[in-house]
Amino acid sequence: MISRRKKTDKRLNIALIGCGRASVDHLKAIHFFEKRRFVELKAIVDKNKQAIESALASRPAQFKRPLVSDNIDEILEKTPIDLTVIATPPTFHFPLAMKALDAHSHLIVEKPLTLDMGEAEEMIALTQERKRKLAVGMKYRYIPGVCEIKDFIDSGAFGDVLYGSTAVRWGHDQAYYDQAPWFGTWERDGGALMNQSIHAVDLMAWLMNAEPLTATAVLLRQCHEMEAADLAVGTLTLRGNRLLHIEGTTNTNPEEKSASFFLRCERGTVSASLAGGMPKISVIGDDGKKHEKRLLLDAVKNRIKREGFGVIGKLGNPYIFLYGDMLDAIDRNCTPIANGEAGRDALAIVLSLFQAGREGRTVSYPPVDFTLCDMHGLFDE
Repeated sequence: MISRRKKTDKRLNIALIGCGRASVDHLKAIHFFEKRRFVELKAIVDKNKQAIESALASRPAQFKRPLVSDNIDEILEKTPIDLTVIATPPTFHFPLAMKALDAHSHLIVEKPLTLDMGEAEEMIALTQERKRKLAVGMKYRYIPGVCEIKDFIDSGAFGDVLYGSTAVRWGHDQAYYDQAPWFGTWERDGGALMNQSIHAVDLMAWLMNAEPLTATAVLLRQCHEMEAADLAVGTLTLRGNRLLHIEGTTNTNPEEKSASFFLRCERGTVSASLAGGMPKISVIGDDGKKHEKRLLLDAVKNRIKREGFGVIGKLGNPYIFLYGDMLDAIDRNCTPIANGEAGRDALAIVLSLFQAGREGRTVSYPPVDFTLCDMHGLFDE
């Protein structure tokens, strides 16, 4: 039974590392729970002083000014940190996470968890050894209604899931890739599939309880001056005679970003789309009965019961619910909805598709002895 979140005497001390675009919604979520006295933003870390000032400017006036630094070591020496949020470019996730875990901090790490399977496994192992919680910024899992839809699917109301497909058409112009030398590279960015599409890959695998067996894929660089692929199309065969089809591209109109999801079950269909910031959801049985309104209403009621009526204006920010889930995981000693294993598995799916596209064949899942370094030169041959 869902009940109102109970306040405690001790607030969690939070350190935010990285003040780029990914940090904006994190800060809004931190402020939401800071206002309710569940957390306190103790520190902000970034190499860019202007980025730190921008983050500070977004803070409500009644909040204390956090410590600021360009070095997480300095912060960890000055003050105890209960929860470290890593919102940096992905190549820095692993070393920063190791430092935070050595200081016995819980972790929220932006997607992708890392860009290397060995690093992902080591991060998860150290989290377990330290008895800390690790959540990954797979925000689609936290959109209100998604958990309710998953519970509905898992209940067997529509029978078994037969196949699924997702298409992420998240257009970017060349200026996007020209922002920094690492944008659009294999080793530090991963291209359209790793960067723009991993949220959708994770969501579909989660909704389907996917156990991938093999992967096939085609990778193309069509419209941008970049090293990695700006179009990826692939298929995963899953245990149980099922399929998951994945498309990810940045070649479409930057002004009309969209993502779509389709699940076919034995006795019904679940579909959703996000276009122009507006979501559409359909959960309809073969008998014609529609379930989406009830599920979405339940989702809103559940969030209000847990966080209070103040959450109504925040329903569009999934990070509010990611942070609430992390507070619950710490308080109740349970597993976050998007845990470290989820981040590792999404990475493994993308790497399997990359390997299949690189080698022009069907490959087994998970990838073995394959890294993003192996993608170098794909379009130069």
